[in-house]
Amino acid sequence: MGVVMSDFESREIDASRPSAARMYHYYLSGEAVFDVDKIFGERIFQVFPYADTWAHHNREFLQRAVKFMVSQGIRQFLDIGSGLPTVGNTHEVVGTTVPDARVVYVDNDMEAVNRAHDLLLRQQVLDRTAIVEADLRCPDIIFDHPETRRLLDFDEPLGLLIVSVWPFVPDSDGPYELMRQLRQRIPAGSYVAMSHSSLQDADPELQERIGELVELYRNTSDPAIPRNRDDFAAFFDGLELVEPGLVYAPDWRPERPVDPQDPARPCNFAAVGYKP
Repeated sequence: MGVVMSDFESREIDASRPSAARMYHYYLSGEAVFDVDKIFGERIFQVFPYADTWAHHNREFLQRAVKFMVSQGIRQFLDIGSGLPTVGNTHEVVGTTVPDARVVYVDNDMEAVNRAHDLLLRQQVLDRTAIVEADLRCPDIIFDHPETRRLLDFDEPLGLLIVSVWPFVPDSDGPYELMRQLRQRIPAGSYVAMSHSSLQDADPELQERIGELVELYRNTSDPAIPRNRDDFAAFFDGLELVEPGLVYAPDWRPERPVDPQDPARPCNFAAVGYKP
């Protein structure tokens, strides 16, 4: 079963251990928020030298998925596990074509929440964008939060983004039940974009590297687990997959040629589903 609302507790900033949000920011931007992040990042790059490329594949998939949703008439977005704000956030992508679109970000990492709020304040977009401190494991808190209710109209379709978040939700937390709850709460006509670090299809050397990466992440605030193609596909139960279906992240509606020799290419599965 999923976690109930009362189970959520605020997670304070822990400068002694890396977090998934801070590390993802480090891979994307090269900025280490704390010294421990830089030290950990150096270890990651020794084991997984294309971690930055992997992260950019993820971010670019999110951006393309958002553009696709906008083209389908979506004007409101719920970005769960949004992480620290870095270049090309959801509201920035949407804002280039639909300035009045509404975006609600969600993260359980206080560093991410604080930085996101500061960014939104500086950009003067708090009238249509918000950051909510909550956890994917507590869907009711996310959907019933005053900021979510202020900005999102649940009588209209929305774009739900869960990009590279499920790897940090172990099977013991009931991720498929949580996804079922999320799917039930979003209106018909909505789209769901998700990605997940992959275990299947990788060659033996890459599988070994991924295994070492998983071991390293056991020492962070957010241990991670990769899943295979069928496991990831199960998150889309009850949704209709949009073409090209479930593919590697760089292969989802690419805007430039995909390098088949890119070693990071098979490290992420990605797809977008539609709720009929």
